[in-house]
Amino acid sequence: MKTMKRCIVPSILLMLSLEAVLLVAAGRPSTATGADDVGTILLPSEGKGDAGVVAAAKKGEEEERPWKCCDFALCTRSFPPLCRCMDKVEQCAATCESCEPATSDSSHRVCNDWYHGFPGPMCTEAVATAKKKKAEEEERPWKCCDLALCTRSFPPMCRCMDKVEQCAANCKSCEPATSDSSRRVCNDWYHGFPGAKCTAGGN
Repeated sequence: MKTMKRCIVPSILLMLSLEAVLLVAAGRPSTATGADDVGTILLPSEGKGDAGVVAAAKKGEEEERPWKCCDFALCTRSFPPLCRCMDKVEQCAATCESCEPATSDSSHRVCNDWYHGFPGPMCTEAVATAKKKKAEEEERPWKCCDLALCTRSFPPMCRCMDKVEQCAANCKSCEPATSDSSRRVCNDWYHGFPGAKCTAGGN
Protein backbone atom coordinates (compact mmCIF):
# COMPACT_ATOMS: atom_id res chain seq x y z
CA MET A 1 0.00 0.00 0.00
CA LYS A 2 2.86 2.37 0.78
CA THR A 3 4.30 1.75 -2.69
CA MET A 4 0.98 2.65 -4.34
CA LYS A 5 0.73 5.94 -2.40
CA ARG A 6 4.22 6.92 -3.54
CA CYS A 7 3.23 6.38 -7.17
CA ILE A 8 -0.13 8.18 -6.96
CA VAL A 9 1.15 11.41 -5.28
CA PRO A 10 3.66 12.36 -8.04
CA SER A 11 0.96 11.68 -10.66
CA ILE A 12 -1.46 14.07 -8.92
CA LEU A 13 1.23 16.76 -8.68
CA LEU A 14 2.06 16.32 -12.35
CA MET A 15 -1.61 16.75 -13.31
CA LEU A 16 -1.91 19.89 -11.19
CA SER A 17 1.23 21.34 -12.75
CA LEU A 18 -0.07 20.73 -16.27
CA GLU A 19 -3.40 22.35 -15.38
CA ALA A 20 -1.61 25.41 -14.03
CA VAL A 21 0.48 25.78 -17.21
CA LEU A 22 -2.58 25.50 -19.46
CA LEU A 23 -4.59 28.02 -17.45
CA VAL A 24 -1.79 30.62 -17.43
CA ALA A 25 -1.16 30.14 -21.15
CA ALA A 26 -4.86 30.80 -21.78
CA GLY A 27 -4.63 34.10 -19.90
CA ARG A 28 -6.27 33.00 -16.62
CA PRO A 29 -4.48 32.69 -13.27
CA SER A 30 -4.39 29.15 -11.94
CA THR A 31 -6.42 28.45 -8.82
CA ALA A 32 -3.88 25.74 -7.93
CA THR A 33 -1.12 28.33 -7.38
CA GLY A 34 -3.25 30.44 -5.04
CA ALA A 35 -1.77 33.70 -6.42
CA ASP A 36 -4.43 36.40 -6.69
CA ASP A 37 -2.07 39.04 -8.12
CA VAL A 38 -1.28 37.21 -11.39
CA GLY A 39 -2.29 39.39 -14.37
CA THR A 40 -4.16 38.05 -17.37
CA ILE A 41 -2.25 37.45 -20.60
CA LEU A 42 -3.77 38.84 -23.81
CA LEU A 43 -3.21 36.42 -26.65
CA PRO A 44 -2.60 37.81 -30.19
CA SER A 45 -5.89 36.32 -31.40
CA GLU A 46 -7.80 38.24 -28.70
CA GLY A 47 -6.35 41.66 -29.50
CA LYS A 48 -6.90 44.14 -32.34
CA GLY A 49 -4.38 45.13 -35.00
CA ASP A 50 -2.43 48.41 -34.76
CA ALA A 51 -4.32 49.91 -37.71
CA GLY A 52 -7.66 49.18 -36.08
CA VAL A 53 -6.57 50.74 -32.79
CA VAL A 54 -5.31 53.91 -34.52
CA ALA A 55 -8.50 54.25 -36.59
CA ALA A 56 -10.69 53.74 -33.54
CA ALA A 57 -8.70 56.32 -31.56
CA LYS A 58 -8.96 58.88 -34.38
CA LYS A 59 -12.70 58.32 -34.74
CA GLY A 60 -13.10 58.63 -30.98
CA GLU A 61 -11.23 61.95 -30.98
CA GLU A 62 -13.46 63.39 -33.71
CA GLU A 63 -16.60 62.29 -31.89
CA GLU A 64 -15.54 63.42 -28.43
CA ARG A 65 -13.87 66.75 -29.25
CA PRO A 66 -16.18 69.57 -27.99
CA TRP A 67 -15.70 71.60 -31.20
CA LYS A 68 -15.56 70.89 -34.93
CA CYS A 69 -12.59 73.24 -35.50
CA CYS A 70 -10.66 75.81 -33.47
CA ASP A 71 -8.55 78.88 -34.33
CA PHE A 72 -7.61 79.98 -30.81
CA ALA A 73 -6.71 76.96 -28.69
CA LEU A 74 -5.38 77.18 -25.13
CA CYS A 75 -3.35 74.02 -24.39
CA THR A 76 -1.05 72.72 -21.67
CA ARG A 77 2.49 71.52 -22.46
CA SER A 78 1.74 67.93 -21.50
CA PHE A 79 1.60 65.11 -24.03
CA PRO A 80 -1.12 64.69 -25.07
CA PRO A 81 -2.16 68.18 -24.00
CA LEU A 82 -5.28 69.42 -22.27
CA CYS A 83 -6.94 71.95 -24.56
CA ARG A 84 -9.74 74.46 -24.49
CA CYS A 85 -11.02 76.40 -27.51
CA MET A 86 -11.38 80.15 -26.98
CA ASP A 87 -13.26 80.82 -30.25
CA LYS A 88 -16.40 82.94 -30.03
CA VAL A 89 -19.11 81.25 -32.07
CA GLU A 90 -22.80 81.70 -32.77
CA GLN A 91 -23.56 78.16 -31.64
CA CYS A 92 -21.39 75.56 -29.91
CA ALA A 93 -20.94 72.06 -31.28
CA ALA A 94 -23.34 69.36 -30.11
CA THR A 95 -20.52 67.65 -28.21
CA CYS A 96 -19.87 70.73 -26.02
CA GLU A 97 -21.27 70.28 -22.52
CA SER A 98 -20.48 73.76 -21.14
CA CYS A 99 -21.52 76.34 -23.75
CA GLU A 100 -21.73 79.82 -22.19
CA PRO A 101 -22.00 83.43 -23.43
CA ALA A 102 -18.67 85.09 -24.23
CA THR A 103 -17.52 87.62 -21.64
CA SER A 104 -16.74 90.37 -24.16
CA ASP A 105 -19.68 89.64 -26.49
CA SER A 106 -22.88 88.16 -25.08
CA SER A 107 -24.25 87.56 -28.60
CA HIS A 108 -21.61 84.90 -29.13
CA ARG A 109 -20.82 81.79 -27.12
CA VAL A 110 -17.69 79.97 -25.95
CA CYS A 111 -17.27 76.29 -25.13
CA ASN A 112 -15.63 76.01 -21.71
CA ASP A 113 -14.98 72.27 -21.99
CA TRP A 114 -11.43 70.97 -21.57
CA TYR A 115 -10.39 68.24 -24.02
CA HIS A 116 -7.63 65.70 -23.37
CA GLY A 117 -5.94 65.69 -26.78
CA PHE A 118 -4.89 67.97 -29.63
CA PRO A 119 -7.32 70.77 -30.65
CA GLY A 120 -7.79 69.54 -34.22
CA PRO A 121 -8.10 71.54 -37.48
CA MET A 122 -8.33 75.32 -37.65
CA CYS A 123 -11.50 77.01 -38.87
CA THR A 124 -9.95 79.99 -40.69
CA GLU A 125 -8.25 78.00 -43.45
CA ALA A 126 -11.39 76.11 -44.44
CA VAL A 127 -13.59 79.21 -44.35
CA ALA A 128 -11.07 81.35 -46.25
CA THR A 129 -10.68 78.71 -48.97
CA ALA A 130 -14.44 78.38 -49.40
CA LYS A 131 -14.94 82.16 -49.58
CA LYS A 132 -12.10 82.58 -52.08
CA LYS A 133 -13.49 79.85 -54.34
CA LYS A 134 -17.00 81.33 -54.18
CA ALA A 135 -15.71 84.85 -54.90
CA GLU A 136 -13.74 83.61 -57.90
CA GLU A 137 -16.78 81.82 -59.31
CA GLU A 138 -18.95 84.94 -58.85
CA GLU A 139 -16.43 87.43 -60.30
CA ARG A 140 -15.11 85.41 -63.27
CA PRO A 141 -16.70 86.69 -66.55
CA TRP A 142 -17.44 83.13 -67.68
CA LYS A 143 -18.76 79.95 -66.07
CA CYS A 144 -16.16 77.77 -67.79
CA CYS A 145 -13.57 78.12 -70.53
CA ASP A 146 -11.88 75.73 -72.99
CA LEU A 147 -9.68 78.22 -74.88
CA ALA A 148 -8.11 80.60 -72.36
CA LEU A 149 -5.55 83.25 -73.31
CA CYS A 150 -3.43 84.08 -70.23
CA THR A 151 -0.31 86.07 -69.41
CA ARG A 152 2.67 84.46 -67.64
CA SER A 153 2.27 86.60 -64.53
CA PHE A 154 1.17 85.17 -61.19
CA PRO A 155 -1.73 85.27 -60.84
CA PRO A 156 -2.24 85.64 -64.59
CA MET A 157 -4.49 87.95 -66.58
CA CYS A 158 -6.86 85.78 -68.60
CA ARG A 159 -9.38 86.12 -71.37
CA CYS A 160 -11.68 83.35 -72.64
CA MET A 161 -11.72 82.89 -76.44
CA ASP A 162 -14.68 80.47 -76.48
CA LYS A 163 -17.47 81.18 -78.96
CA VAL A 164 -20.78 80.79 -77.15
CA GLU A 165 -24.47 81.33 -77.82
CA GLN A 166 -24.79 83.62 -74.81
CA CYS A 167 -22.17 85.14 -72.50
CA ALA A 168 -22.29 84.71 -68.74
CA ALA A 169 -24.08 87.35 -66.68
CA ASN A 170 -20.74 88.59 -65.26
CA CYS A 171 -19.37 89.42 -68.71
CA LYS A 172 -19.36 93.16 -69.35
CA SER A 173 -18.07 93.12 -72.92
CA CYS A 174 -19.96 90.43 -74.84
CA GLU A 175 -19.51 90.90 -78.59
CA PRO A 176 -20.17 88.88 -81.76
CA ALA A 177 -17.36 86.52 -82.76
CA THR A 178 -15.26 87.74 -85.70
CA SER A 179 -15.44 84.45 -87.64
CA ASP A 180 -19.07 83.66 -86.74
CA SER A 181 -21.51 86.48 -86.05
CA SER A 182 -24.15 84.03 -84.79
CA ARG A 183 -22.01 83.31 -81.74
CA ARG A 184 -20.52 85.62 -79.15
CA VAL A 185 -17.21 86.06 -77.29
CA CYS A 186 -16.57 87.69 -73.92
CA ASN A 187 -13.75 90.21 -74.30
CA ASP A 188 -13.33 90.84 -70.57
CA TRP A 189 -9.91 90.27 -68.96
CA TYR A 190 -9.91 88.48 -65.62
CA HIS A 191 -7.16 88.79 -63.00
CA GLY A 192 -6.83 85.17 -61.97
CA PHE A 193 -6.87 81.64 -63.32
CA PRO A 194 -9.46 80.82 -66.00
CA GLY A 195 -11.18 78.14 -63.94
CA ALA A 196 -12.84 74.91 -65.01
CA LYS A 197 -13.09 73.77 -68.62
CA CYS A 198 -16.40 73.34 -70.42
CA THR A 199 -15.54 70.21 -72.40
CA ALA A 200 -17.23 67.80 -69.98
CA GLY A 201 -20.34 69.82 -69.10
CA GLY A 202 -20.69 72.25 -71.96
CA ASN A 203 -20.78 76.06 -71.79
